[in-house]
Parts: sequence; C-alpha cells; structure tokens
Amino acid sequence: MQHTIELLAPAGDREAFETALYAGADAIYLGLQDFSARKSAVNFTLDNLEDSVRLAHVFGAKVYVALNTLIKEKEVDLFMEEALQAWNSGADALIVQDLFLGKRLKECYPEIELHLSTQAGICNEDGAKLAKDFGFSRVILARETLLADIERISKVIETECFIQGALCTCFSGQCYLSSVIGGNSGNRGFCKQPCRKRYTIDRPDFEKPAYRLSLSDLCMGENIKVLARAGVSSCKIEGRMRSASYVGAAVRYYRDILDGENAILAQDLSALKRTYNRGNYTQGYLFGQDKNLLASDIQGHIGEPIGTIGRRDQSGRYVFVHSTFTVHDQDGFKIIRKGKEEIGGAVWRDFYPKAKGGFYLPNFEKYREGDAVCVTADRGVAEHLQALRRKITLKVSLRLKAGEPLFVQVQGAFGNYEAQTDFIAEVSRTRPISAQDLIECFEKVDGLPFSICCEHIETDGASFIVRSQLNAFRRKVWSDIYNKLANVHPQLIKRVYQKPVLPRKRTAEGQIAIIDRDFTSKCYRNIKIDFAILDPVDCKDMKSIRAFLENAKYFARHKYVYVPAYCTGEDLVLYQELFPLFDGIYAEGNFAFHLCKGMPLFAGTGMNLFNRVDVEGALNAGAVNVAVSKELSLFEIDEIGFPSAFVFAGGRTRVMDLGHCPFGKTCSSCNRRTRYILRDEGKRAFPLLRNERSVCRFALYNCMPMRIDTSLSNRLFDFSASTDQEKESILLGKAGVLTAGASKKGIR
Repeated sequence: MQHTIELLAPAGDREAFETALYAGADAIYLGLQDFSARKSAVNFTLDNLEDSVRLAHVFGAKVYVALNTLIKEKEVDLFMEEALQAWNSGADALIVQDLFLGKRLKECYPEIELHLSTQAGICNEDGAKLAKDFGFSRVILARETLLADIERISKVIETECFIQGALCTCFSGQCYLSSVIGGNSGNRGFCKQPCRKRYTIDRPDFEKPAYRLSLSDLCMGENIKVLARAGVSSCKIEGRMRSASYVGAAVRYYRDILDGENAILAQDLSALKRTYNRGNYTQGYLFGQDKNLLASDIQGHIGEPIGTIGRRDQSGRYVFVHSTFTVHDQDGFKIIRKGKEEIGGAVWRDFYPKAKGGFYLPNFEKYREGDAVCVTADRGVAEHLQALRRKITLKVSLRLKAGEPLFVQVQGAFGNYEAQTDFIAEVSRTRPISAQDLIECFEKVDGLPFSICCEHIETDGASFIVRSQLNAFRRKVWSDIYNKLANVHPQLIKRVYQKPVLPRKRTAEGQIAIIDRDFTSKCYRNIKIDFAILDPVDCKDMKSIRAFLENAKYFARHKYVYVPAYCTGEDLVLYQELFPLFDGIYAEGNFAFHLCKGMPLFAGTGMNLFNRVDVEGALNAGAVNVAVSKELSLFEIDEIGFPSAFVFAGGRTRVMDLGHCPFGKTCSSCNRRTRYILRDEGKRAFPLLRNERSVCRFALYNCMPMRIDTSLSNRLFDFSASTDQEKESILLGKAGVLTAGASKKGIR
C-alpha cells in the first residue's frame, strides 16, 4: 500500500464505541440525538460525547460526529448550535449532508473540520472540487462510485469509502420511497426500509414475489488494499444500527487485513458472519456490478452454516444437528433450506441432550433432513470480542528517599512525564515502604486503560509515606497522563452567523417547467411551457434529441437537458457533448455547480434545497433557477421566503435512482424495454424506467401521480413516468386519482 489508510468504525451506543476502540479502530463515527441519519440508534448526547472523545484520544483514535440529515428552515439555528457544541466536545470532524449549510458553518467557524456525507452523492471529480471549494476537507463517496472515479477524486480531496455493511438500493441513500409512502424521510433519519419488502416486476423470471429492491451486504475484504492504492484515506464500516459484537468483529477482520495477519483472516470472517450476515456478500460497485449484488431471496441475519438437520430423537422432542461446532448455552440458530428459505430458528440451552458428532435442537415439524443449520448468535465470539481490551503501556520509574519527595517518571507513546510529591518522605519508625509496596500501589490503574511496567524502583529501605497520600499521588499521576493523552482542541466561542436575506423576486413568476422523456404528447400543443426539460432515453440517440429540439421551438421558451444525481465520469462525457445543443441544464446533483459554469443552470429538486441558506447558496453558486426539495410542505416552503423558487407540483415523484441493473445485468436475455412495472404486495404499480447513458440506468417512480391544487408562483412537473391521460388531467385540472404528496403535512 502507498499510504496508511484509516479504519473507521460505527458506534450507535457506548458499548459499540468501546468495542470498536478496543478491537483496533483508528477512528469512530457516531450520531447525536438530533440531525442523525440513524435516528433509531441509541446515539449519544452532548453530555456523554466529551467523555467518549477523550477515551478515543487516549488510544490515538479520532471521533467524527454525524450531523448528516437535511435541515429545515426552523432547525437551522439549532443545527448551528449543536455543530458548535459537538466541536467543543472534542470532535475531530463533523459529517454534514447539507452542502451549503456546511459551507456557511465553515465560514462562521473556519477551525471546524468538515466531512461531506455520502448522502450528498459525491461520485465524480466535479463534485469533489465543489466540496473542496466550499471548505470540506474530506468527501465520503457514494457507494456507487467506480474505481476509476475514486482514483481521480482522491487526487482532488481526501476520500472515505465504505467497505462493509448495508447498501442502499437508491443512489447514495437519496431515497424518497419511504417519504412518499408514509411520510418518513430517509434523508432525515426515519427510513422505514420499503426496499426490504417483496415486489414483482413484469418481466419473465421476475414475476414471482421476491426482494427485488434489496441488495446484499458489502464486504470488500482484501480489496481494501486496492482502495489504498487508489488513494483512499479512510475505509468505513457501516452499522450504527448493529450490535457491538458485529462492530467488533468487523473491525477485527479489517484490522488484521491491514496489519497483514493473514493466518487468522478465515477465523475473523467466520466471526463476522456469526454476528451479522444476510447471505451472500458483494463487492458492490468498485469493479462494476457483481453477481452477488442482488439479494432477492432472504432478508435479515442468517449467520454462518455450521451443520445440517439429521434425524429426530426417539421422544420426537428434539432433532439432531450434524456439526463440529462447539455449542454454548443460549447460542442462536436459524434453519435455512436450499439457501433461499428460512424455515425457523432456535436457541440452544445447556440442559438439552448431547451426543457425539453434533448437538440437539428442539424439534419443529417443518424441519427436513439436510436443511442447513446456521449459527446467528455465538457466545464464544461475543466473549472473545469482549475480552479485547487494548491497554496503553506505561513504563514507570520511582525513587523514594527519606527527606526527599517521592519522584516518579513515566514513559509512553506520548513521551516523558515526571512528577514529585509536595510532601517529604519521613524516616520510618515501624514499617518502611518497600519497593514491592510501591509496585503494588502503582499497578493499580483506577479503572483507566493502562498497563503498568515498573522498570526501575529505587528506595532507601527506611522511608515512610502515609498510604492515603501515596494513593492520592498515584491517582493524580494517572489522571495527568490520561488528560495528556486525551487532549482535545481548544473550544470556540459562539459567533453570530449571517442569516440570508433572499430577494423577493429573482426570476419571473408564474412559470411552468416540465421534465419528460417524450414531448410528443398532444397535451403540449395548447400549453405554454417556459422550460421543457428533456430526460433523454438514450444520450447517444442524437436523432431523437435533435427532433425534440426542433419540435420544442413551437411550445417551449427554453429547452433544457436533464442531468441526474448519479453521473460517473463516463456519463458526464456524454452529457457534456449534449450541453451546447440546449439552452441550459437542469441538474439533480450538486456537482453541476462546478461542471456547468458558464451555462444557465436550473438547480433541481434532487439537490434537496431545504432551507434559506441552501437557496441562497445555490443562487450564489450560479443557479439561474432553483427548485426546492420535494419533501417540503407548502408551509415549510413559505418559511424559506423565496417566491421565485420552483415547487414540484405534479406528475410522478422520482423516488429512486438505481446505481445497478435490477435484473442482474442479464444483458443477453434482456428485452431492453424502456418501461417496466414494479408491484408491491398490495398490487400498487411503480413505474421502473430505463435510460441509456454510458450503461443502462434505472429510475423508480411513485405508484400514485401527484397534483398540488394551489396557485404556486413557479411550478415544476415531472411527466417522465406519466401516461398522456395523467399529463392532461394534471395540467388541465381534470378529475383523477391523485395525491397531494407532502404538500400539506410534510414529512418528518
């Protein structure tokens, strides 16, 4: 490897934090009660954060605090306050999703180190350059970022890549499916995981209900060395919602890879699977989509196979498990058939019958001989991880002579520490303090993570010190050294940040912007369109693109091209060839602010402009027009106070951009349709559309068309997945089965 790479672990609570630290993590990321993208985790408070940071610093580890949700206008002041308090608690960096709010925070407090969250969707060089220009020191790359792009980005700014854990189906976690279904925003930490439910797709071999949107867990294994060679600075384990045992096992596995402990890697991986494993692991997107990416059969933890079901005992109460596994009381198991079907589960107790060649589990009528038995809770692994306790080795020298203060010298990784008592040792009249007495006293570490090696003890054999004074001095020494190791940066004084005052009018009002893949519908003939935004079905189909440009002259004032949030370097090459043909660019990704300089830019809903700082930032960065986030209610939009902003007012909500092929790249048998239908168990139909860029790209749209019945200043419609009938009913106000989305109640 060309440089030392950081191993970064998650912590959803204090137990996971300590386990990660003792297992060998170089850094730990965690969330607070507010603004955490993992709201369901226990998380940390400002009261206990400082203590955790200090413990990490003792071991030379860093702590990053995630303030990585989208921030509503009424929350901005609280966000700024909590960011300052988190930093003053000793955090080494703050993880922020809101790009413009992060920029404002950096302007107010230049001392704060900022990392741009993966949910900002940085996946190309232009996005990285923008983040650097805005004051971020590191970008946490979208999981979909390709190796070639990682190499380019790592030359621009420090990069952090996920190496282990759950993968979001939607590009970089920018999902709106949970939001539109039940008002629980994944962008604000409330995701209800609709991607983990069963669906069908109207294509042969995909019409059977299965987990069509679910992805396997990521496990890079030894390919983290490839990331290191690509210039990545930090390897990140996902899992703030997972157990301390899982965190410890994951850290141990990758720690041994980085340290070259190849002999025990198989053992490490086995321990990891027993703490959490959803079946097949995937390498993700690093080298392109692999065969294990889709996880359509089983959800949840299935552990590691350790044996098979055998015959039932004579009583019929138990079934034998053929296995060499050493079973412990309260170990947990799941029974899996053919790797695809979960049959049941059981917990072993030490009063169950025992036999040579395996063990017994309670009988269940659905069990069949040959079913796989997987361990899902291994007490042996848990005890091993709990036993991992890193210690700071301290070399201690002591000198005790009558008529002099007690002198101590301590050497460690921190350097040299010397101290002496403020009292004088006396000549003993009864029992002097021996060298062994001094050793026994200083070997007590008062609960601190120290390992004491008394190297040199010098005593005259006639000196006496009151025991309470000796103990008090020892406690002071250890406290001084702990504080020295736990050093945190200076605190910052609260500063007033400049609140934006947005212009009441930036652009004309009463405008209509429409996104569509095909503008040939009859409903466009008799309507004034200010911005016709083409989402090309095929970026290389110049005949269709030029036909749109020619026809749009008759019904549109401006012709824009749609640029999605997920764009690889190869995708951008294609789009840049199209830019000169259009009047401007409608972009869903923040990277467009750097990419599209010199061209009229329409900042789209995918940029998630959530507050006044965001809108001001987008305008100052070069946007001619802005669309606020489609997760905001009309009341929340009004709070921003910018009537010129476009509001998503109708059509089908684009809920997911997929970074993968949902059919497993079965290109030889693909019918290459541009539209499919994904249905949930309630038979609701979600349009699934295909686009051609450098490769096939897919986007999922909501099952219900939307229309907001209000007089909005500037309205944005997305008709990419809408039928002609839907378009007509929405534009002309005709009756239809429509939803008002989040416009009234908003989302949480």
